[in-house]
Amino acid sequence: MRRSLGRYELTHELGRGGMGVVWAAQDPDQGREVAVKLLAPPAYGSELSTLERRFLREARLTGRLYHPGIPAVYDHGSLDGELYLVMELVPGQALDAVLKGEGTLSVERAAAVAHGVADVLTYAHGQGVVHRDLKPSNLMITPSGAVKVLDFGVAAALEPRPGETRFTAANATPGTVVYMAPEQAVGKTVPGSDLYSLGCVLYELLAGKPPFTDGSPFMLYHQHANEPVPPLSGHRPGIPSGLKQLVEGLLEKRPEDRPASAGEVRALLTAWAPAAASTNVLAHPRLAEIAALRLAGCPASALEEYQELLASAGLGRADVLAARAGAALCAGALGRTREALDELKSVLAEQRSLLGPADPGVLDTRYEIAVLLVRTGERHPAMELLRRLVGDEEHVLRADDPRHGRSRALLKRLGRMT
Repeated sequence: MRRSLGRYELTHELGRGGMGVVWAAQDPDQGREVAVKLLAPPAYGSELSTLERRFLREARLTGRLYHPGIPAVYDHGSLDGELYLVMELVPGQALDAVLKGEGTLSVERAAAVAHGVADVLTYAHGQGVVHRDLKPSNLMITPSGAVKVLDFGVAAALEPRPGETRFTAANATPGTVVYMAPEQAVGKTVPGSDLYSLGCVLYELLAGKPPFTDGSPFMLYHQHANEPVPPLSGHRPGIPSGLKQLVEGLLEKRPEDRPASAGEVRALLTAWAPAAASTNVLAHPRLAEIAALRLAGCPASALEEYQELLASAGLGRADVLAARAGAALCAGALGRTREALDELKSVLAEQRSLLGPADPGVLDTRYEIAVLLVRTGERHPAMELLRRLVGDEEHVLRADDPRHGRSRALLKRLGRMT
């Protein structure tokens, strides 16, 4: 039934779940169609004011996330006892519906979906935001095949209070036990908890079912925390051994035994999702334009463009680091080599923390530092850096990537000069 929520004209229901109902709506002020999520869980009763404070805090936080894989948050608030979140309306189909209609996915397609999710997590974790409720129904596949991760911040807004055990209050706490990390089920959530949930999703994409499905919420928690994960090969033969090892690593019981970061997972997935890896979805569109200007021999103009971009609002942290690196290279091209070198070293430390050591952008920064070291006459430190970089590039970069082999070639040239 058509209804209104403030200025938003709700047109038809898109779906509902344990944390609310989502409507398609018209925003006449902006002239666009949006998605409106209403959250008013009856089980909270008199605690709604506490929930409201949490929800509005998290909505403000996640509203500052800017990534192509995260639907934009336009508005949020409370009206007549209903909490609402107004978001970008994402076309496509939820991953659970895709699985229901198609069954298991091909290895490459499953890896591409997981790669897209890992890319979003790399960005979000770098912003200090943990999703807490990754599952197929929260992953949208757009008509172009891109992945959108829904409901950032909603689970955080519904976090249980300290000491409240999540799996004993299924009607009042967020998360889905089928996909929930052992530590998260007892109230401790870390970025690695999202990686465990991603492991459960990837397992389901390959096997047709999550690793644990039977029993009550308590029994599911017990299985996640104590029982070995059923081998993927028991559900589906022919899965590459490296991919099986990655899934097993994601599903380790202890967070410290899982991959170190979402960026590392994303890099590892490129071996089975080359098409996904070829697109840097983190990049702001102006970054490529300014880089082209720099490479065309106009470093002064490019530097001004980078500075303008860095002064703009809403730039994600990964894009800020990419712009800082580009500006440093412009400074180096203008003869300010030591300044450029110091800035790139600073950028590298932050990139490693945000993106993981195996991210191609991290490799680019390491290579450019080596080049600048050569310019300053520090040939031996440059050669030592390049020796370490050779193996990393050959492991991460595809053979048809134009950057593949660059460090080895530069190392050979320096060797002939020595």
